[in-house]
Amino acid sequence: MRKQDLWLCVWLLLIVGGLRAEASPELAVLDQARTLEGDVRVQSLIEVWNEGELVRSSLYEVYVGSDRRSLALAKSGREAGQKVLMLDDQFWLFLPMSQRPIRITPMQKMLGDASVGDISSLRWQEDYRIMDRQTNGLTQWLTLEAVGAGLSYQRIELHIRTDGFAPLNARFYLTSGKLAKTATFELSEDDGDLMVTSMTLTDEVVGDEVTRIHYQSVTPMQIPERWFSPAFLARNPLN
Repeated sequence: MRKQDLWLCVWLLLIVGGLRAEASPELAVLDQARTLEGDVRVQSLIEVWNEGELVRSSLYEVYVGSDRRSLALAKSGREAGQKVLMLDDQFWLFLPMSQRPIRITPMQKMLGDASVGDISSLRWQEDYRIMDRQTNGLTQWLTLEAVGAGLSYQRIELHIRTDGFAPLNARFYLTSGKLAKTATFELSEDDGDLMVTSMTLTDEVVGDEVTRIHYQSVTPMQIPERWFSPAFLARNPLN
């Protein structure tokens, strides 16, 4: 290999490395509290509320793998049979009666205020890097910046406890800098293990409805590699 080619390879590796999110204990706590580590199945119940009344609900099974890959299956409600596949920054929607996947964006609504990205992107440590920390007594505000252009939100302000980094609430911003949503986290602790039991989303643009994502169970499992293949999912319902 020529010296010039070697330096070009090193330069490219440095660029790619710089685009990856750095490991941070604060985001590790949030990810661990929602999805644990490794391949898991997360059973999520999404509820849409309007003026204190339940409007709609749907049950999802989300299979979270490595390298920013996930598969969400709608198990009930009007969305039953739908599948959403996330491969890094690419998203596909599979409808029950069609074998042709539809390319979609992470901001496309799934149910209420919950978007494709809200349901599929469950590990922030892979998607964001911490740009600023502001401590105020018992809590901290973290400013998170997206490491890629294909994420739902380019900036997140995350409010956490200073001791233990438990997440409290968050503000989500679009690329334009406009505040899109706010979220609050409900927590539980079992034998010292912190768990996020639900996340409540409020659309700051419309604001008529409140959407709650309940993380009912997290189960470690070995996800078949073919489940992350668009061609396989187009032919197999997995219901």
